[in-house]
This record gives sequence, C-alpha cells and structure tokens, in this order.
Amino acid sequence: MMGVWLVAFAASGAGSAQQSFPDRPVRVVIPYAAGSVADVFGRIVTQDMAAQWNGSIILESRSGANGSIAAEDVARAAPDGYTWLLVTTFFTTSPSLNITLRWDPVRDFIPIGQICQAPNFFIVPTSLPVNNVAEYVALARAKPGALNYGHPGKGSTGHLGFELFKRLAGIDVTPVGYRGYPQMVADISSGLINSTFLSANQALAQVQTGAIRIIGAIGDGRSKYFPDVPTMAEQGFAEAEVTPWFGIVVPAGTPQPIVDRISKALEAALATPQVREKLDLAGCAVKSAPLAQFAEIIKADTALWAKVVKDAGIPAD
Repeated sequence: MMGVWLVAFAASGAGSAQQSFPDRPVRVVIPYAAGSVADVFGRIVTQDMAAQWNGSIILESRSGANGSIAAEDVARAAPDGYTWLLVTTFFTTSPSLNITLRWDPVRDFIPIGQICQAPNFFIVPTSLPVNNVAEYVALARAKPGALNYGHPGKGSTGHLGFELFKRLAGIDVTPVGYRGYPQMVADISSGLINSTFLSANQALAQVQTGAIRIIGAIGDGRSKYFPDVPTMAEQGFAEAEVTPWFGIVVPAGTPQPIVDRISKALEAALATPQVREKLDLAGCAVKSAPLAQFAEIIKADTALWAKVVKDAGIPAD
C-alpha cells in the first residue's frame, strides 16, 4: 500500500509541475554568438512567449564546434522543459559531417516547432561577367576549377547548399571556407571570391555598394526585397531551392504536456502581427511548422544533407 501511495504521490507531483509550467526561468541555448541572426530571431519569439506566461526566458550563447557545443549541452540537460535549443542548418548537417558526434537530432531531441525561413541569394561580384545563373554555369563549365565560392563554415547552408547546386549544374567550383561572413563579404566585393550565398540583410547591405550583383533568389518564391531577381527554380534549378530555417527543440524525454504547452506558446507568438513584422524586418519570414511537421522537416533535411555530403565527397571530421 505504501508503494502504491508513493507512486500516486509522485505522479500527482509530476502532473502538478506540468500544469504550473513554467514556474521558474527558462534557458534557451543559442549555438552562435550574441547578436547573430539566430540570437535575434530567438529573442523576438521568446520575448512574446515570456509575456504570454508572465515569466522569464533567458537566452544563453554557447557558440563553437558548428553548433555541437550547444546541442550537446541541451541534449544532456534535464528533460523538464526548462532548457531549449534554437536550431538551424547545423542541426541536420552535423550527423553526416562529424563521425564523433555525441548527440543525434532525432534520438536526443523533441521538436517544438519551426520559427521562420531566411532565404538566401546567389551573389557574384560585379566584376564577374555574368548576369544570371545560366551565364554563371556556362562560365564555370568553360573554366573548370577556375571559379570559387565562399562560405561561412563547413556544414552551413552556404557550404552544402552551394555543393548541391554544383552537383545539379555539373560544374567544378572551388570552395573557400571562412570563420564567418565579414571577411568573406569583403573578399567577394573585391572580386577575390567569385560567388556566394548571402542572406537578405547581408545582400541588401552589399548591393547598395555597387560591388555585387544578385543573380538568383533561393526560396519558395521571389523576394519582396529583390522582386526582379528570378528564383533558382525559375532558372532551372528547383532542387537547389534550399532555404535556411530556424526552430526550437527540447531534450528527449520532456513530458508531452510541457512540449504541447511550449509549442502552443510558440504558435501564438508567430501568429501575432508584431512578431511577424519583427522577424520579417530581420530577414526571416515566418514559416511555422509545429511538432510532427517540424519533426518531418528535420528527418528530411538530415537525409538530404547526408546525400549531398556523400555525393560531394566531403570528409567527416
């Protein structure tokens, strides 16, 4: 009888904790530096979620190892709903790029929901004599290995997305990796780098200098920022329409009622005009995908990037 009573008491305590969630500050781990786009997007949605709960959500930057430091931290955290991870491309590319990875995007996490998608743009310096993707491909085929492209790090969309485009186009373009965007942007403006994929905000800032040309939009449709620029699909490369997304996951084992509560708060935040406007201005269009739908996106992207890595012959670390 005592054992039955203890089990019942524990169950009732767990139920009470779930109903009162959150009753203390929530920690959201950002896998990049403070002030990064991931940090900005995370702050926009969590401020609204915290207001819904009249609670506190604290963002903590844990950059390094292409997001793995942050992911491992959250994967090992208590599955009580008080530790979240903001995820993006690294979350689905890491399994195929790191043979010693100590976390798994499917096994160790529960998806809460997607926040938004930040379309990229195919950029070349104005010194390169091409005005569209077809002309770029023709030049690359005429001079195999002579052109290059810059990317902000192994496993980024700028890296694997361009490798996917190369395979589809049947071209040989040399990758040049950077630790981030600042030096890469300067090198493409000078013509040292022949091409790259940039986000809307970065493209807007650089196109005004007159040093770069946008030859393709990488997204579901034409961008309101550059409405005259045709999409990759319009130019014959629909399979290269890979758009970076951002979302939230929690440790595996988090009780379903808490998962549902967090997901509903995220969906409510993304439905507000203020949050949608802020994300849009920051260069990330709201593209919500709750729970099961987000789980399918993660699985599909993990499989996609594994194939891209294999086809491109990119060695795992």
